Order: sequence, then structure tokens, then C-alpha cells
Amino acid sequence: MQEIYVGIDVGSQTTKVTIAEENLSGEIVLKGIGEAKTDGISRGGILNIDKAEKALHAALTDAEKMADVEAREAFLAVGGDRLRTIGSRGVTAIPKDKESIDATSVSEVLQAARAVVIPAEAAIIDSVVREFLVDGQGGITDPVGMSGIRMEADVGLLVSPKSSLSNLERTVERAGLVPDGQTAAIKASGMAVLSPDEAEIGVAIIDIGAGSTDVGVFRRGTLVWAFSIGYAGESITKDIAVGLSVPFDIAEQLKTEFGSALEQTVPPTEMISIPGIGGREARSIERRFLGQIMEPRIEEIFLMCKDGLLEVDLLGKLTAGLVLTGGSSMTESIVHLAEKIFDLPVRTGAPHVPGDVPDIAMSPRFATAVGAVLAASERRHRADVTERNNPLWSKIRRWFIKKV
Repeated sequence: MQEIYVGIDVGSQTTKVTIAEENLSGEIVLKGIGEAKTDGISRGGILNIDKAEKALHAALTDAEKMADVEAREAFLAVGGDRLRTIGSRGVTAIPKDKESIDATSVSEVLQAARAVVIPAEAAIIDSVVREFLVDGQGGITDPVGMSGIRMEADVGLLVSPKSSLSNLERTVERAGLVPDGQTAAIKASGMAVLSPDEAEIGVAIIDIGAGSTDVGVFRRGTLVWAFSIGYAGESITKDIAVGLSVPFDIAEQLKTEFGSALEQTVPPTEMISIPGIGGREARSIERRFLGQIMEPRIEEIFLMCKDGLLEVDLLGKLTAGLVLTGGSSMTESIVHLAEKIFDLPVRTGAPHVPGDVPDIAMSPRFATAVGAVLAASERRHRADVTERNNPLWSKIRRWFIKKV
């Protein structure tokens, strides 16, 4: 039986739904997408459940119609400007009477790793075992069967406000779906746009959405650190609205159609028309002036991302450089500005998943939504393989994820 996955990305500006099918050869194929304008959400946090549910229902209806399926369960991509990582390390001694590490020893070290104080208002969105270490040797993904006397587990806990997750789950339930797991939005985006080589040797992904900018670092094939900042596309749009004295919607249109992240790349003679408001006539300005407004804000966002990477000593470990995604990553010259600030190779990342769907699904705007169905599939396969190879180890991993 072919598996159906539904991914949900509730953003500050639009809500996106993806529906994918896993064919008999194990390939994920997009069957339907939906997108609706979001209201009642700010910086990734739901402020009005009724309005958020209305947008989700509209996007879901479009996706179901395109895919010709009725969605029942959904996998959630959780974002917002308060996402952060808590690192934890567990240590356990391997009894001398054991010839090798078994599932019980792994259980003990994971119990030790989760013995960390989490703020009462926080919820763990996702967790990742970044590596196991046996007698100081790191880079181990599955220690069962190895020999040693001391084992450590390096675990990353991705946390966000408990209220944010609860409100998202309530919104999904009110739309007629059953929440069937979640992951951090930046992890989903990385799964959609990063190459295996990039994720293996070290890369940072910066997802510039509407309400928040999410940053994630991938090494050894997995997400190892993530954080968010509360400045993103809407911050740029608000600057334009103030600088040009225009409504937010017009500022958003000007940003999308004529914006540039580098003032100097805009021809000095190029003019653009600013629509009049309140019966006033349209006016013309130099397009370069729009770049003068946008460049400082985008530079500020990148500098905040850079500071966050420097704080955890990861900036110098990005062998593959940076990948930009999210709607604002399509801004003209943004790659050049990022290269200038980070002094690293930079590219824009978009999903590449087969399917008879509109081209917009393969744009950076849909990175998180597409990544959500990939994350749902990965979770299912990881559980299936682990259960088949080692039922007890599978139960321990599920217990660990549930507990944390």
C-alpha cells in the first residue's frame, strides 16, 4: 500500500500544505499543494486560532483537491522566533561483564542525556542524537554491538514555547486533521534543499521567512544546532512602508517586484512607479532608493545570524558554506550580500521533489512545507528499519523521544 504524507507550514504571511505519496520504489512524489493568506499569526506564533484555522482549511482544501485524496493526519513544521537548541550530554559506564554495548546501555546513556532542566514554559519540538562516543571516539551513530568501557551521548533538544505548539496542534485539529508528529521548521527546510554532501561536511541553512529567520547547522548528515531571530521579510516590508509612506501591501509588492539587497547593483537611472493612495497621483522614485532602505535591514539580519553562529563556535566549521531559502531568499543580490558578510560560499536553495504540481512548489517559499513530508517519511522509515533490526532498541528510541 502506498503511503500518503501531509505536511503543514503555518507561517506569518501564508499557510502552506503539501500532500505527497511514497510510491512502491520508495520515491516521494508531490501530489498536491495549497497556499492561503495567513491572518492571526505574528512571528510564527498563533494569536487568533479562528483566523489561523480558516487559512489552514483553505490551503488544505486546495491541496486535497489537487491530490484527489482526503487528508486525515498531518506532520507539522514548527517555527517561530523563539526556537532554540539546548545541548545535553549523557554518560554511562559499560559493565565489565558485557562483551559489547547493548540496548540497555544505550537506554541508560539516553536517560542521562535527558536529565537536563527544561523551562516550564518550553516544549521540545524535536530531538536529535548528534553522536555517540565510545571511549572518547566520536562520530558514532549506532553503538550497539561495539566494545568499550565508557559511552557518551551528545543530544540536541530543539525547544520552543509550549503554547506555540499547543495552539498549532489545536488549529490543525480544528481543521479536521490529527497531528501525527512534528519537527523544527528549519530541519524540514534543510531536508528539502540541502545536498547530502553539504549536510555531511558542514553547512548552515538560513530560512528567511515572513515573521522570523531560522538558522540551522548540519554536520555529519544531521541537524546539530538551530536558533531563530525575530527579524525577517516583514521587517523589511515595514521599513519600506515607513520609508516610502505607503501601505504594507504596496510595500510588499514593491519589495517583491523591484527590491534589491545591494543598492550598488541597481542602475542609477532606473525608475519605478509608486501607486498613489487616498486619491493621490502615482509618483516615481529611483529604484536604487528602494535598495537603500532594504540593504541595511537585510545586513542586520545576516549579522545577527553570524553572531549566533560565532557564539556557538560553528561559523568556522561550515565547509560547504551557506544555503539561503525561504521567500525573502529570492531577493535580488541577496547571495552577494551574504557572501560579503559571512565570507563563505553562498547559494539559494529550493526543493527538488518530483510531482505534477505547480512550479511554485519548487521555489524557496515552499522549502519548509515540502521538507515536512520528507521528514514524515524519514521518521516512518527510521522506525520501520529500527524495529526490524532491533525491536528493543526501537522501543528505547521511541521512549526517549516521547520523554524529552
